[in-house]
Amino acid sequence: MLSFQSVEEVCESKSITLVVHPAIRRAVKGYEESFYIGLRCFLKGESDGIFFLPLQDGGYVRLAFSQRHSAGGHPILRVAPLTSEGLDQIKAAIRASR
Repeated sequence: MLSFQSVEEVCESKSITLVVHPAIRRAVKGYEESFYIGLRCFLKGESDGIFFLPLQDGGYVRLAFSQRHSAGGHPILRVAPLTSEGLDQIKAAIRASR
């Protein structure tokens, strides 16, 4: 099974810094393979960069991949909820699953 560390290693091998909130990292556990596929497709320009993250309560949160550059010009791949409520939904699902 693919781990989130493997996803980070792929980004690192391409000299891209992956920026992901810790709650999203925890929520992706168990879905690393599909997350990885979505990330790879986005980096190749083969997708719109939207990943549907399933939540424990049966819902989902849409995550958006976006490429940016740091002030120093280094490439960054940011993963963030598409809506402002998304991170709160993820945190609530993590608390409920404990």
